[in-house]
Amino acid sequence: MSRSIAVDAELEELRRRVAELEQTLSATRENQRWKLQLASQVHRSLMPHPFRDPRIWVDVRYMPIEEVGGDYCQVRFSDRQRLYITISDVTGHGVGAALLAAYLSSEVRQSILYGREPRDVVRSLNTVVCDHFIETSLYLTFFVARIDLSDRTITWCGAGHPSPLLARRGGAAVETLDSQNPMIGISPDVLADDPEQTLSLGSGDRLLFYTDGLPETCDAEGQRLGTGGLASIAVDRT
Repeated sequence: MSRSIAVDAELEELRRRVAELEQTLSATRENQRWKLQLASQVHRSLMPHPFRDPRIWVDVRYMPIEEVGGDYCQVRFSDRQRLYITISDVTGHGVGAALLAAYLSSEVRQSILYGREPRDVVRSLNTVVCDHFIETSLYLTFFVARIDLSDRTITWCGAGHPSPLLARRGGAAVETLDSQNPMIGISPDVLADDPEQTLSLGSGDRLLFYTDGLPETCDAEGQRLGTGGLASIAVDRT
């Protein structure tokens, strides 16, 4: 009889401990969920809003695969005549990549406000990553374009980022704005011998900036879109 009572007491103590562990696990999961939601809100706040200027229209679409990640972009005037467009993709996923993207977006914003040359924006960003984040093993692709609205030119400097597409008005041609430099964070000296380029723009031309997830998606027939599919879509809409 006394042994039965002892066993019952041990079982009750075991149930109590299991219940405490379940409560602790539930609280931990809820806390982690809250942190992810906060990180997601911060990450989304980095994304610019669409706008229309008499000289240029900008549209933005963001459809993340995961709740938080390392993609971000900026669309910002340095003055009334010059518009900067930057886009980046930090390697990896999760909170770490999102935090690095948030920090670097502030660095890029400062470069834009000072009206720096695109190549200098890339050089400065690479220096920050190599000096402060090299131990994280996080790298990023990056692309910065400066559009001069007065003389209708685009000057760009890319660092391992997928090539934006320039669809000429009327669908006559689609040009790629290829990255000239390796990824940010790979080497302290990131700039190539010819780190930036300039092209003329015409009225009605369309520019498409994107991260690598877009060409990897499939069309209605289940075929991988690829750069060619993106170019076809861009031509159809010019």
